[in-house]
Amino acid sequence: MKQDDAHLIEGCLRKDQRAYSAFYERYAPKMYGVCLRYTRSSAAAEDVLHDGFIKVFENLHRLRDINAVEPWMRRIMVYTAVNAQRKELPLAASGDVDTNVTDDYCNGNEIIAKVDADMVVKVMQQLPASFRTVLNLCEIEGYDFAEVAKIMKTKENTVRSALTRAKQMLVKLLKEY
Repeated sequence: MKQDDAHLIEGCLRKDQRAYSAFYERYAPKMYGVCLRYTRSSAAAEDVLHDGFIKVFENLHRLRDINAVEPWMRRIMVYTAVNAQRKELPLAASGDVDTNVTDDYCNGNEIIAKVDADMVVKVMQQLPASFRTVLNLCEIEGYDFAEVAKIMKTKENTVRSALTRAKQMLVKLLKEY
């Protein structure tokens, strides 16, 4: 498969339209899933996916490790999604971590474990953009607070607080289902 990727990438670098199409068809479904987690609708996810693939193709010559093509693309998609949502992203300026953690939040992992992944994604789309983005970046993509603060152009404590609130809201919405 990696050899196929190398072949496709070489074709894309030569601006071969068939290579572009094959590359897109191979990775679009996975990358669409990434985009969907950061947006409220499939149409918005498709827009982010389109913009992300333009960036991928424009920067493919910068890819250094053929074995890292998928994580490299994922990062581009995440940044594209976050930038697309930037208007909705301002986090509360307080920066204080919410110390009023409810029992629902503490039992959140149990609740989430009982719900299928599609339902979690559907419910996450109901979260405000800033909370959805922080939850995705921290819990799904695995970025640390410092990285998320840099991506979102805010303070680490603000990210911590937003993550706590996002989890509380997610648990509450899941309980309603």
